[in-house]
Amino acid sequence: MLIEIDRWLSPGRGGKIWRMTTTTGFTDFAERHRARLLAELTEFLTIPSVSTLPEHAADCRTAAKWVAGHLKELGCPTVKMLGDRGGHPIVWAEGPRVPGRPTVLVYGHYDVQPPDPIDEWHSPPFTPTVVDGRLVARGASDDKGQVYCLLKAFEASRGPDGRPPLNIRFLIEGEEESGSKTLTNLLAKEPERTRADAVLVCDVPYVAPGWPAVYTALRGMCYAEITVRTLASDLHSGLYGGAAPNAHETLVRLLSQLKGPNGRIRIEGLYDDVQRPSRAELAAWKRLPFRERKFLRDEIRAKALTGVQRASVLERLWALPTFEIHGIAGGFTGTGAKTVIPAQATAKVSLRLVPNQKEKKVQRLVASQLKRLAPKWADVRVRFVHGADPIQVDTSPPVFTLVDQAFREVVGRGATPIRSGGSIPIVPALGRSGAPVVLTGIGLPDDGLHAPNEKLTLQQLWDGIAVFARLFELVGSDE
Repeated sequence: MLIEIDRWLSPGRGGKIWRMTTTTGFTDFAERHRARLLAELTEFLTIPSVSTLPEHAADCRTAAKWVAGHLKELGCPTVKMLGDRGGHPIVWAEGPRVPGRPTVLVYGHYDVQPPDPIDEWHSPPFTPTVVDGRLVARGASDDKGQVYCLLKAFEASRGPDGRPPLNIRFLIEGEEESGSKTLTNLLAKEPERTRADAVLVCDVPYVAPGWPAVYTALRGMCYAEITVRTLASDLHSGLYGGAAPNAHETLVRLLSQLKGPNGRIRIEGLYDDVQRPSRAELAAWKRLPFRERKFLRDEIRAKALTGVQRASVLERLWALPTFEIHGIAGGFTGTGAKTVIPAQATAKVSLRLVPNQKEKKVQRLVASQLKRLAPKWADVRVRFVHGADPIQVDTSPPVFTLVDQAFREVVGRGATPIRSGGSIPIVPALGRSGAPVVLTGIGLPDDGLHAPNEKLTLQQLWDGIAVFARLFELVGSDE
């Protein structure tokens, strides 16, 4: 195993402290403390911090307090709970000061998606369960497990005096899964919190087992509710059926006009700004360890893949906009029968946006298309809930070389540049002060994010602690 001798300075740059470390040293940290680490993460995952549901507001506060308390235990002299009244708390912490050393800002989120459908979980979503080396729970990979990985990397990187090899700050929010409104407001008022030499976001997966990744682009988001009203109130389907306009039927027909069976979205002007990947990028994607049949079998778990057939699967996932229907409410959905013609129906939908598209323009295009398609008998309204522009990341700054080195030393392979189909709305604000934003992570593609039986492979956690402890050391070195 490669042995590295790194040097870093004590406060004040007066006397130099020589520090001999090895990548096995950080691996040994996880091995020595596995029982404790698993117990701590299990406790964190037990908290049902679902940010989008008002009934879990207290749980979100509990999760924030858990993170804040843990950072205090790790020796952070400054730990605060920030944010707006009515929003979920933001945890801000600063590690011990190391004058003359670079500063890294660590971002993550403690909130999670709703666990529905509950009956598809093999174990209760907030009762973490280890199965075949995998920790199953809501938030295991997105993003509590990854946040916890960085907390432990910070712990592992500290010297005998409790000081880390660099200045480190933590910004852990509770609304990433519901739009990051509180953090967006905070950073608009206090942009100085993002001043750092690098920002580290650990909220994405490997390309494949054994293939770490660094992300060069994220899709943006335009999330909306489309509501159709056709009647003043619900009506008896026997007395009025055949003549009265049905809100559900009208909504379904409207939705079917927004996306064709070939996967192409039928919103005028939507594709005008789409920037096609370069030939070099497309060629690089072909060399990735991606197998369509395996993807269908292990991740999609369906009979076939859909979407724009003329494009490759990776183009569909990373480089083309999408339109998805998430849920439809209205009428009667309870047990038994009720013969009613619904007066109103609402669909929750989203569009994922790709580089060069802008959320505000897409909102206007969606609203205009709905106005054109609305039948004369229906009142059609759209409410935009949250969203963000897509993101492109410049991976040329030196910190990306250090990320690659840390992965090579610990897992034997560097970080492969890829895109992501997902969205992290706050990333543009995190990089607004000019710091490079590193998007990487320890998850695997089959972790089941936002789905039942979400999991984190424990070996990914143990490796990740060593990787990011080594990264902190590399960034803090004055070599």
